[in-house]
Amino acid sequence: MSVSVGVDIGAYKHAAAVCREGAREAERGALKISANRRGFEDLEAWMVRQGEPVTSVVMESSGHYWWNLASHLRRHGYEVAVVNPLEARYFAKSRLQRSKSDPADARTLAALGIRDQPRTSNPMAGAELKEAARFAMRLVREQGQCCQRIQRLVDVGFPELREAWEDPTCVSALAVLRKAPTARAVARMRVETLAKLKRPGDGGRAIGPMKATQLKQLAAESVAAPEMEAQVAFEMGLLISQYDHLEAQIHQAETRLQSLLDGDVARLLLTIPGVGPATAATLMAEIGDIFRFEDVDQLLAYAGVHPKEQSSGQKGVNPETSWTMAKTGNAYLRAAAYRMAVVGIQHNPVIRDHYARKRAAGKSKMNAVGHCMSKSLSLVWGVWRSGKDFDPVNRPGPQIS
Repeated sequence: MSVSVGVDIGAYKHAAAVCREGAREAERGALKISANRRGFEDLEAWMVRQGEPVTSVVMESSGHYWWNLASHLRRHGYEVAVVNPLEARYFAKSRLQRSKSDPADARTLAALGIRDQPRTSNPMAGAELKEAARFAMRLVREQGQCCQRIQRLVDVGFPELREAWEDPTCVSALAVLRKAPTARAVARMRVETLAKLKRPGDGGRAIGPMKATQLKQLAAESVAAPEMEAQVAFEMGLLISQYDHLEAQIHQAETRLQSLLDGDVARLLLTIPGVGPATAATLMAEIGDIFRFEDVDQLLAYAGVHPKEQSSGQKGVNPETSWTMAKTGNAYLRAAAYRMAVVGIQHNPVIRDHYARKRAAGKSKMNAVGHCMSKSLSLVWGVWRSGKDFDPVNRPGPQIS
């Protein structure tokens, strides 16, 4: 006889219920345990008392709280099935369940285990890689937020800097801002001094006299408010220090990821320009098995980079603004696609050409980047499924226009 145990996962407390083969509902009695070793041992003893061997333990993938219990049960010989919370929610709705409590949720999971028999597997397989990838991407996201704050300060202290560099947080611009964070600071520097400023992480190349002369001319004509110079310089120094600190941490995180990456899939993905260890690990951890997506559109929808229409009445008059990115899918995969797009615009000829076409068609910068995110995932789709290295000329897989 099959016996399924459902466990509702909480931060500090878990609830467990049992459902037996042939029964539509789980048994009313539920066990509440603490999320510690004593609680885990109490759960094991309770499952032994059920009289029949437990065939599966079903729990939701609730953040990170399920990791310790799933690992403990797996190591003690129990088959564990970790299901998507939406799956359990829709199962409860299909049974017109109205009550919402920890024991009720545990009974729902136990009944789901008997009726649907979700696939059991090693719940911690790939968990280390996924955690490492997500940690690295969080650092990347924090650095991106830092860049946004730096750009805001540029708009206040040296708005003309954007005439020299489209991205005021590129390595060349940051080389200048480290020494001269405002227009007035640039104006006070000699052209020869500016020209010798070196780009970090770019082979130590200097800015050069032509760019230095351009910066001096822009600074002389700057409309930056002098009243804000001191505060902008103060904030800029702290933000660039934070940016550099995050850059070092990202390097450490990617080195750690490099040690975890193994196999042909990782090697294939790393052949795509713009895909580093952090991005490759995120793609592998969040996509899982590329062959579970029947076509590339399903992958784009899973990442939430597919377009959705937002038009009603006058809102949809302009077709250029009535369609936006859905942003309803996997946020970590979407962040990886964004990183691929931003880096790819500089280093991937396919992404660079795609960005140029969209800009030439009148798309805004961020709209064009969004299209490049879809293009990036299409490259991942083609390389991964074909098993062939990236080739900018003969690209396998679907071509997104």
